[in-house]
Amino acid sequence: MIRTYQAEDKDYIINSHYEIFNKEQQYDLSFKDFIAEKVNSIIQRADERECIWILESEGKNSGSICIQKADDVTAQLGLFLIEPDARGGGFGKQLVQTAIAFSREKDYKSIILYTNDKLASARGIYQKHGFQLKETKTIHVSNQELQEECWELPLTLQNSI
Repeated sequence: MIRTYQAEDKDYIINSHYEIFNKEQQYDLSFKDFIAEKVNSIIQRADERECIWILESEGKNSGSICIQKADDVTAQLGLFLIEPDARGGGFGKQLVQTAIAFSREKDYKSIILYTNDKLASARGIYQKHGFQLKETKTIHVSNQELQEECWELPLTLQNSI
C-alpha cells in the first residue's frame, strides 16, 4: 500500500535512507543530514504541489518517494528508496508511477531527478518510465567521488504508463 506521509514517518525516512545507503554504498553521516534537510524542508513548506509517499508492505514501512517543486513547471523526484526485503516486487515501479501521476495532476510540465551511476536498479526503473539522462558531472558527496546524473521526464500523454 502506498500512502501519503504522516508526521511519525519523518524518522523512518531519514534513518532508513542513511542506514541503507551507508550499508550498500558506504555513504557517511553527512548523507543523513542531507536527507533530514530535504524532508524537513518539504514538511515546513507544506506546499500542495509537493508530497511524500510511504510504501507499506506486510504492515511495515518499506520505502518512500517524494515530489518537490523545482520551479513552477518542473517537479523534482527524490527520497526514492525500497527496503532490501521489499525489492523485486514491483514496488519501485508503483512508487514512481504515483509520483508521475501526482506531478501530472499538479500541472507540472516535466520531472527531474538526481541520482548517480552506481544506483543501477533505480536508474532502470527511471528509464522504463521514460526518464532520459540529460547531464552527468563528477561531484564529491558523502566522502565519495560520484558521477551525478540529472534525468528528466517531459510530462506528455505519450509517456503515460
